[in-house]
Amino acid sequence: MANLLQLPVWLGATMAMAVAVAASALPFVVVRRRLSDELPTKARDVAETVAVRIGAIHGLILALVFAEAQSTHTSLQREVAKETSTIEQIALQLKLWNGSEAGPLREQLAAYVGAVLQSEWQEPGRRPQGSSDVGRAYYDLDEGILDLRADTSRQQSLRSRLIANMDSLQDHRKERLALLHRGLPTLFWWMAIAGFLIIVGFFLVFPASALHAAILSIYGAYTGLTLYAILALSHPYAGPAIVDTTPYETALDEIKKAPKVAPTP
Repeated sequence: MANLLQLPVWLGATMAMAVAVAASALPFVVVRRRLSDELPTKARDVAETVAVRIGAIHGLILALVFAEAQSTHTSLQREVAKETSTIEQIALQLKLWNGSEAGPLREQLAAYVGAVLQSEWQEPGRRPQGSSDVGRAYYDLDEGILDLRADTSRQQSLRSRLIANMDSLQDHRKERLALLHRGLPTLFWWMAIAGFLIIVGFFLVFPASALHAAILSIYGAYTGLTLYAILALSHPYAGPAIVDTTPYETALDEIKKAPKVAPTP
């Protein structure tokens, strides 16, 4: 189902709506014409009452799941901003470090950012716990910062800030990975599809007319579009709701462009 997100937005949304319309209007027209138009009034009243109640529950479930998916997507964007901001702070502090150790540490920081882009955004579904390359790059950078020798009060302050920022960077990465892999349970999709089909089934109490088929088609199209939006929000690494990784690329470019400052004798 996630392959639908690889298509252009307009095409993916149109296909989702078309499938929903075909699953609702076509069975209604075909099956209803084979049934008698005359149904007992009580049976129709009961069916309408049950359909309204199931429709309300179904709509509530879709609304809650959509809100949860949107909240997770927004939180992921926030964590990306925090992580890249921490990376920029580390890069700035290394730039201010007056020593030959800053150059290799900047290279290690660039290796970390590059590994994040290549390993944890391209194919995040393989390792929910994160890429080993990123973990190794983080460990090398953290070890290098801990080994820094602070000879002046300025360097002591910078070293303390670097250590604190490395701890924050690890926390932001863990939270990003948790949000990135927080998908929707299969049970939700079963409930969403089952609720949709049940409501469509209750439409069989109405005569097969062009107006009724059009109303059911509108309902099916909107439900398909809603499910497509939920699917997109639950896959932030691909499709129309992909989280922008430009901040990582910008940070990586700035790190690589940073001039090498020679230490003062």
